[in-house]
Amino acid sequence: MTTAAAAAPSSLLDNDTPLTTPTKYPRDWLLSLVKRHSSSSSSKIPSDLRDKILAVAPMVDQSDLPFRLLCRKYGSNLAWTPMIHCKCFQEKEVYRKKFFNLVKGTPQQDRPLIAQLCGSDLELVLKTAKQLEPFVDGIDLNCGCPQSIAKRGNYGAFLLEQSHVLLPLVQSLVTAVHLPISVKVRILPTGIHDSLQLYQQLVHAGISLLSIHGRNRLQKGPLTGQADWSIVQKAVTAFPTIPILANGSMSNLQEIRACLEYTKCDGVMCSEALLEYPPVYLESISSSSSSPQHERIGPGRLQICQEYLQLAQEYPPNVGGQGSGIKCLKAHVHRFLHKDLQIYTEIRNGVCASTTLEDLMRVVQELEILHQRDNHQVKDEQLSWYVRHGVKEEMERKKLKAYKLELQKKQEDAPSLVECRDEGAELGCAMFEEQDDHGDY
Repeated sequence: MTTAAAAAPSSLLDNDTPLTTPTKYPRDWLLSLVKRHSSSSSSKIPSDLRDKILAVAPMVDQSDLPFRLLCRKYGSNLAWTPMIHCKCFQEKEVYRKKFFNLVKGTPQQDRPLIAQLCGSDLELVLKTAKQLEPFVDGIDLNCGCPQSIAKRGNYGAFLLEQSHVLLPLVQSLVTAVHLPISVKVRILPTGIHDSLQLYQQLVHAGISLLSIHGRNRLQKGPLTGQADWSIVQKAVTAFPTIPILANGSMSNLQEIRACLEYTKCDGVMCSEALLEYPPVYLESISSSSSSPQHERIGPGRLQICQEYLQLAQEYPPNVGGQGSGIKCLKAHVHRFLHKDLQIYTEIRNGVCASTTLEDLMRVVQELEILHQRDNHQVKDEQLSWYVRHGVKEEMERKKLKAYKLELQKKQEDAPSLVECRDEGAELGCAMFEEQDDHGDY
């Protein structure tokens, strides 16, 4: 396996001088693009964020057209398509029609838009990029997906560990495509130093934007953990000629502002927080509440869900909108209404049983009646699906503590009992974990 650092130029970590390799596009190209497409919703963005990129991350079967339009209504000023699999796009007509209308493109209100591609076959990636070129504002290469399917397909985060494949691919895209080329990356498993060396090579190859997810490919599901913003900060200093976006561990404006202040990056890219609550980029929670939990002052989750379904009715995600149809719709409803589905089993069962958009709309109407009956208060709403892994971790800690107390009692009752080591107890707790892999979020 070729490592990132193997063919690197002089190390930026051993030299404090920032990399000043010229690019095809001026450094402010991205902000200029966003301002050119600014809409009435831009006025809702807090004044201190109006010169920042507030992006919808690429998410498989989830950053579909109606969802992007919903996010744009609530402050997002840039969006990525879901990952487009180049091999499928070229070989399967059904997949191609689902993923893009190569005649009409995407609606004007869905711009600016960056198409994310995945693959390692140079010919297939270039052909797909050229087909999409007239309809989007940039081409992004997925080097962030950590899933096993990406390993089998030789794309995503696994490309970062094959610089001999990745760099020629990026160089060819820069040469052949008349749009800015960007790469969405993770941290290499070998650490920040090697990661920055690789990012330096990508800048040398001609990329015009770098989006950094501050986790490595092993950090997913219950092992997700906190994103490391320090690598974004280092990249901003090291590569002053291109815009840098930060991704990871941002669920509200307070955290977004903290990330921007710490890293000095050009903007942020959110995913899971947006999936549950698209107005993340707006002043949607109160900071003046005396409660340890913030009060929601933005639209409620039921309204958000209803607005999404209405957009999906107008722009079906499986007709050129990069979604799989009812599966995509149900996944969104599950995320929007996660807390309600834990409370109202009849609503959860209704969502699961739905086979059409109309079915989902009826179920959501039933939930609205239940909210009215139970005097549901929007101000009391808190994130639920987004924090699911944290909840699981807390449950596992409580189980482990209870297990240790029980074991201690048994040891006191039977001194000859062999002591169970902590790592064994932790292994036992793993049996309670759910398998919950949602990709490069």
